[in-house]
Amino acid sequence: MLLSIIAVIIVLSPIVIIHEFGHYIACRLTGIRVNEFSFGFGKILWHKKVGDTDYQIRAIPFGGFVEPAGPMFHPEDAPEPPKPYEFAAQKWYAKFFMVVNGALFNYVLAALIFGVLIYIKGMPETDPVKLPAAVGAVAKGYPAEKLDLQEGDLIRQINGADVATWQDLTDAMAQRKGDVTLTYERNGQTLTATVKDGDFNKNAPTVLGITVNPTYNKVPLWKAAGLGVYQCYYWTKFSLTSLGKSFTQKKAPELAGPIGIVKIIHQSVHRSLFDFVFLIAMLSLAVGMFNLFPIPILDGGYALVYLWEGLTHKLPTEKMLNHAANVGLFILLLLVVYASYSDIKRIFFTPKTAAAVTQT
Repeated sequence: MLLSIIAVIIVLSPIVIIHEFGHYIACRLTGIRVNEFSFGFGKILWHKKVGDTDYQIRAIPFGGFVEPAGPMFHPEDAPEPPKPYEFAAQKWYAKFFMVVNGALFNYVLAALIFGVLIYIKGMPETDPVKLPAAVGAVAKGYPAEKLDLQEGDLIRQINGADVATWQDLTDAMAQRKGDVTLTYERNGQTLTATVKDGDFNKNAPTVLGITVNPTYNKVPLWKAAGLGVYQCYYWTKFSLTSLGKSFTQKKAPELAGPIGIVKIIHQSVHRSLFDFVFLIAMLSLAVGMFNLFPIPILDGGYALVYLWEGLTHKLPTEKMLNHAANVGLFILLLLVVYASYSDIKRIFFTPKTAAAVTQT
């Protein structure tokens, strides 16, 4: 339990710090004075004022904030104009840059971690013609579960036909018409196992239930950096496409709330350091993407307001902004409630069957 709590703090801390540091850097670059730069919420445990900025560490380490000088929006009927160093005195593009830079820094962190991991471990091979027919894992509820297959077993034959690659394995299974006899190699030993025709699922008659044992190809540093950026593009596109399909197909979107995120962190810390660090990158990307959604009170909502200011040369009325903030808060509360409900349903009421990302 203590390990999981520490893991949650370790995962969330760099994501929060880098997000707020993005806002902070944008303020510095655009001449906006920063009153407070805080990691965490609640009681102040430590603080030090340097120049105009009070740097703080607070008791609740799940969050943080940067407080620029002056209000976000300056009332038109205010007795005095905003001071030059205040947020509201800046041009629309400076304010836009400030509010989106936190999310952009989350993307930078994600791309950096992805790139480092790819450079250290290599890029996973995705071409089935180049992948050896090696067992990665055995999924529960499938025929292979009844066999003695283990991770790393190398399948050599199916019903007497030679198998060298994952593509060979997939093709052989697609043509099966009865029992399947596997010949596989383990630690230099040749073993044989048979799956009876009746053991196959009628809805998936060609699926054994084994996943790919991934193969990684080493890449140079410059290519790893590019692939790190591409991973950000890929996962953002995948997430938005999945979300779009949920709406077009009238299906409930799959969201992870606070409970689900803590569970994911708990699982990753018990697997491997690679998975744990990869999760930091994925969550940083998710935080960056979510903050750019055009929902009032999120960074993306403020960005939309400043884009409007740039196009029309005026801000929405204070009344309109207040209404938008209330709507945005209501939407966020609904999302948190729905995501938490989904977490509880998924964790406690979903049958525990192994899911295979790529299986045959």
